[in-house]
Formats: sequence, structure tokens, C-alpha cells
Amino acid sequence: MTESSTDLTTHTGFKFHVRPVQPEDEAALGRFFEQVTPEDLRFRFLSSQKRVGHDQLLAMTRVDHRRTESFLAIAGNGGPIIASAMLACDENLDVGEVAISVSADHRNMGLGWELLGHITRYAEAKGVRLLQSLESRSNHSAIQLEKEFGFTTQSYPDDPALVMVQKILRPSL
Repeated sequence: MTESSTDLTTHTGFKFHVRPVQPEDEAALGRFFEQVTPEDLRFRFLSSQKRVGHDQLLAMTRVDHRRTESFLAIAGNGGPIIASAMLACDENLDVGEVAISVSADHRNMGLGWELLGHITRYAEAKGVRLLQSLESRSNHSAIQLEKEFGFTTQSYPDDPALVMVQKILRPSL
């Protein structure tokens, strides 16, 4: 299986560390989401919430590490959280949903691309067949990034404001 903790470098030369979340990361993850733009918060949670609440932080920091993995991108040696990425799989580890957030002051540096690559490699090593991401149609930058990464788009049933973005990692048997 691919390493869940690793150092990554973006196309811009920015270096950061990625590791799985731990329960003690709750306060730091809360501070991270305070550094995400309101628009990005809306795109990440597909709601108009103004802040990430305690229950949501608990759900993101107390994951089972089998079906769900939440990764944190850390700046420098023990610096602040600069991005968060989650892979949440179904019971059979067949389909995994991806969600990524990057702090406002670290956007457009390639973190989203590197994190999507990290999650893809991690999911492939787990045997996940299909990666999906539910996106707001107005989240053009995320949809474009995912398309460049080989994801395809389709309309989301019952909600014209959303689009399903997905990538087959391995064909069905």
C-alpha cells in the first residue's frame, strides 16, 4: 500500500508534509477551516454554513482508517495545517468519495493537484474501484482540476446545481 504519510512537492516547488489525521488534531483542523474562504467552505460542505462545528470536526478527526481516511497537509516542519483531504469509502471499499480543501493563502500553488494524486494512489492501493466527488457546478476550478486528472463529469440526479465527477481506478469484475 502507498505510504499514508509522505512529503510532497507541487509543480511550483512548494514542499509540504501529508499525514493521516489524529484525534488530537481537532483544534488545529478547526483553525484551518477558519482560513478557508466562505466560498470554499460552501464548496467543501455543499452548504451555506459559516463555520465547521464541533460535531463535524469530531467526524473528521476520529475516522476508522479502514473505510475513511482524512489527510492533513502541513507546512514546513510542524507548521500549520494548510489543506485537508478526505477519502470516504463504502463498506466494501468499492467506491470512495473525495473532498479536498486548501487554505486561502495556499491556493493556486498545486496543493489540490498533489493531494488528489495522493488520495488516488492511496485508494488504488486499497483496491477502490471508483473515485467520486460531488461538486457544485459553480466550482469550476475543482471540476477542471479533476478533469485534468482523468475524472469525467455527469449530471447529478435531482439537483441541477451539482455535478458528479468520477474516475474509474479499476474495472468491475
